[in-house]
Amino acid sequence: MDRDHVEAARTQTFLVERYWPGVDEAIAQRVVASLEQAARVMTAEGTPVAHVGSILMPADEVVFSLIEAADERAARQVNERADVPLDRIAAAVTFHLQSR
Repeated sequence: MDRDHVEAARTQTFLVERYWPGVDEAIAQRVVASLEQAARVMTAEGTPVAHVGSILMPADEVVFSLIEAADERAARQVNERADVPLDRIAAAVTFHLQSR
């Protein structure tokens, strides 16, 4: 994914929540691959989207994903194209610690 291209456009970060009974590491890895592919296609089509990363919480049967996109519609669309379920999308603010 060309994150520089996505970051050049005005984007927001969205947290996608998935409460997914039976989800395991293999399923979560397929979700990540599908999101990455859908984001590449959407970006190539002119709608910059990036899958920033995902977190699996197996004990809670939850997968969270961070998506960078211009708006919630694009964040929702990348999930639809990846054919992965979602329960909620919320705008988020991310913080990164700087190296010392």
